[in-house]
Amino acid sequence: MNPSTYRRTEPDDDGFYPVQSFLSASPNFNDYTSDLDKYNAVWCNPAFCKVVCLQCDLFSLGKVKVKDKAGNDVENDSVLALFDDPNYLQSRSQFLWDMMFSYMQGNVYCYMDSNIPSVENILYFLEAHKMQWPIDFDKQKDKLILSKASYKSMMDTVVKYHYEDGTTKDIPLGKILVLTDLSNGQGNWFKGRSRIDSLYKILSNADAALDSTNINIRFAGKYLVAGQASTNDITKLPMGTDEKQDIEHKVNGRKSVHAVKSMVDIKRFVEDIGALKLDEAYRTAYFLVGSMYNIPRDVLEAYLQSSTFENQEKCVAKHIAYTLQSKGDDFFGEIGIRFGYTDKRITIVWDHLPFMQVFKKEEADVNKKNMETMTGLLKLGIPLAEINKQLGTNYSNAKYEQPKAAGQPTA
Repeated sequence: MNPSTYRRTEPDDDGFYPVQSFLSASPNFNDYTSDLDKYNAVWCNPAFCKVVCLQCDLFSLGKVKVKDKAGNDVENDSVLALFDDPNYLQSRSQFLWDMMFSYMQGNVYCYMDSNIPSVENILYFLEAHKMQWPIDFDKQKDKLILSKASYKSMMDTVVKYHYEDGTTKDIPLGKILVLTDLSNGQGNWFKGRSRIDSLYKILSNADAALDSTNINIRFAGKYLVAGQASTNDITKLPMGTDEKQDIEHKVNGRKSVHAVKSMVDIKRFVEDIGALKLDEAYRTAYFLVGSMYNIPRDVLEAYLQSSTFENQEKCVAKHIAYTLQSKGDDFFGEIGIRFGYTDKRITIVWDHLPFMQVFKKEEADVNKKNMETMTGLLKLGIPLAEINKQLGTNYSNAKYEQPKAAGQPTA
């Protein structure tokens, strides 16, 4: 597929892209071109694809857990078996990969066959560009729902899902869990904005840089051969066809030494491809796209070039805690609401991964410093209640005993 297929429009004669062609007051339903363009943008641009795969690969390493109000793990909950085998065609990691991919596209549409948390339930992520919403539903996209009756009526709306072979499946909106990457309160409750809309120039520049690299590489092995006689010198005839062919034959020949009547000038089509710094355009696009999705530069660099193992572990662990965790909590929180979980919650964790041990080491260091501080405060005679308040601890029995002097009998 040509990388230019996902660009919304062609530039005008001055090379500018008309802004009004892709910006609108709010996201629209049934905009197949836009949704399909966002989907194709991932696979047509290597910088974007690398960022998406980095994010999705990390998210798919998560493990789904159920916790009670006290934060303890709930073993043997039916939800755990459901997410280990969410549908007939995907494993847990594949399902989680698609979840993050949908988030990065802008909208998550998860088909839920039932609101009962049983292993017989079926979950699939729908592709946004295959969903056809009713035409009259577009009028309701920003209306405030103020009653349960209005909400139920809207959930009865049928969305038509198109397959590649031309067949369709009618899906009630009540069986689709809708989540957005940014916000669903910007003019459409069921379709939010996408970060890709703000990346089109960056992706276009990256494409142009790759095209230029391809052209320069193809021309790097070509040469321009010309006679040194000036065209303004009327005493000498310009180079004829026979002479041109003779020079081309000699230049392409196997001989190491050539005798010519007059000197010729040989130049490369591409003198210095490194001076163009085309590879930097790819790196720039990679970091800009990554920063758009709140991926720290340390994480991006860890997957682009060599980095110390300790720094790589630490930056990846923090990225999971600060960025991926919120998306997982958002999705599984909505799943828990659908399943009626009031005394427990569904969450996703990465504690089982080796690089998450960096947090345990930091926690151990904090505990050690707290104990040293507590010892000093107890030595000063400060009450334990005040110490707990100051350090954020919850010790109920702690006191400082003055060490015995040397030779003093013990009690």
